[in-house]
Amino acid sequence: MKLKHLSILTALLLSSLLLFAKDYQYNEKNGIRTFHQGSMFVKEGVPFLTVKGDSYEMGLQYGVLMNDQIMEMQVKVDSVVETYVGKFFLKKWIANMVLKSKIRKIEKRMPEEFIKELEGIAEGCDLNLRQVKTIAYFPQIFFEISCTSFVMKNKNGIVHGRNLDWPSIETFTKFPLIVNYHRKEKIPNTILTFVCYPGAYTGMNHNGLSMSINTNGCPIPEGKEESDYVTDMPMPFQLRYVMENADELSEVDEMFNNYSTHGWFITVGSNKDQSGAMYELTRGKYIKNKMQDNYIGVTNLAVSEKGRYEYSSINMHGEFNLTREDKLKELNQNISNNNLVDKAYQMVSSTAYYELPHDTSWGCSINNDITVKSCIMDNTRQKIYFAYGEMLAGCNQFLEYDIATQDVSVYREKQTIPDEDYLKNKLAYRKWFRQNYSGKKKLEREDYQSLIAQCKKYNLQPAYQYNLLSRYYANIDDKEQAYKYAKMYVDDLPQFGAAYHTQYVIFNYFKDYEKAIESLQIMLDKAHNTTADFFYAKCDILRLYDKMQTQSPNPENIHQMKKLNREIKELCKPFYPAKWVKSEIEKIDAMIAKYQ
Repeated sequence: MKLKHLSILTALLLSSLLLFAKDYQYNEKNGIRTFHQGSMFVKEGVPFLTVKGDSYEMGLQYGVLMNDQIMEMQVKVDSVVETYVGKFFLKKWIANMVLKSKIRKIEKRMPEEFIKELEGIAEGCDLNLRQVKTIAYFPQIFFEISCTSFVMKNKNGIVHGRNLDWPSIETFTKFPLIVNYHRKEKIPNTILTFVCYPGAYTGMNHNGLSMSINTNGCPIPEGKEESDYVTDMPMPFQLRYVMENADELSEVDEMFNNYSTHGWFITVGSNKDQSGAMYELTRGKYIKNKMQDNYIGVTNLAVSEKGRYEYSSINMHGEFNLTREDKLKELNQNISNNNLVDKAYQMVSSTAYYELPHDTSWGCSINNDITVKSCIMDNTRQKIYFAYGEMLAGCNQFLEYDIATQDVSVYREKQTIPDEDYLKNKLAYRKWFRQNYSGKKKLEREDYQSLIAQCKKYNLQPAYQYNLLSRYYANIDDKEQAYKYAKMYVDDLPQFGAAYHTQYVIFNYFKDYEKAIESLQIMLDKAHNTTADFFYAKCDILRLYDKMQTQSPNPENIHQMKKLNREIKELCKPFYPAKWVKSEIEKIDAMIAKYQ
């Protein structure tokens, strides 16, 4: 009797499971998956997905056709969360609570159409809705982007180039995705994205309107919160909304006119207008910069006078923004305009840093150590050219995708990275360092001795090696060797401010203040300097004079401090007085007041 009851219970359980199980199957023929009106194929390791219908139906097709990739992505997202918070249960529980809170805040600003799309994805794949939302919002919650975008035209057409610089999401580059969205009664658009991320950081609609996002680091005014300005849908979803509803710049103007957010630059190319523009979205308002001389470009610094000065603090005028901006202008001027796609390719793949073939710093070249996606959108011919990679994506194999025919071919083979052997050894050295020292809060003498030995063992780029060795030797109080390598760094790169700054750090460490001042003054005379460089250097020199005055009183030290204080304040005048800048000025004033 018991066995009979157990059999009945088992049958009921199985029938209920079958009743509620997802029973969606795609068809596959000649490497193309189809489900309802959707389709997906993989070429050169990249999935190309097309979804059609209302929001929920597009999501359902997405979930069914991309289920395998979504499940793989889920594993990667979990591993990234563990990297940030650890495997300890309580930490993961707290992290999940924080994540849920952040997702709720985002969803308050999300239009229903995009919520329905996520619900469709969850219905079609083997994840639940919470898991889908976690992946979909994860990049936006945890990571900030720093990018390069430009639009160019000639008599034959218009193209839109773009590099996505996004640190700490290297693992996601293994999940590239091109999606063609055909929302019912809307303009179809093509988005260059990652698996299970439905927002658009880069894309073009099928009428030739292209859009890309760059971060705008303008500070929030004192007394205000970001939430005072960020009241509409998240920017990556706003881009999809605009591309689904606009095909000319005047329509983009209207959609941004009633949209409130903070901290973005949006570059737009329009085939219909045969022109482009860059929109600065700051403090709930926008400033439109029109294309000039067949070109408009942006890194992470405003183009307009108002955005560049009234909204931007002095630190934003540093190498990180200006070297890329200057190189873009230089390449645009020096490369022939005859073939715009080829010209754009030369620009987005450029690793040059001033006169050097490769960036010696971090993120200061157009194609750099945090470039994870590089692309060109041909607005006139409805083609996109793109490459993904964990770093220096612009040097990877570029694919050509014809949106109309869905043909995919290789546009450019992977190119040799300048100083590739140096780069490989730098990465190997950094990996060794992380494995051995990333968990240590304080390094001991023997640790620095080990670092010195390994630094000499790897075939590192000379200037990079000299920089490391000078600092390592300083930490074991070997003044002679620290000075030696700091000088070699300067001798190797006499026009680069970073070399002089390292030398200043070493001299300051050993309380050799006169030499430290001399090093910074030579930097200001000889090196490539930005406005931010002048600001930081003059502040450092002023502090050095204060130390000299304490060490050996001299009226000339006080005179120099007062002179530098006036120069620093004059430097800051054109820029937005950020809270930290005002605090810095107050500290300097207090320092000088001691000698009144």
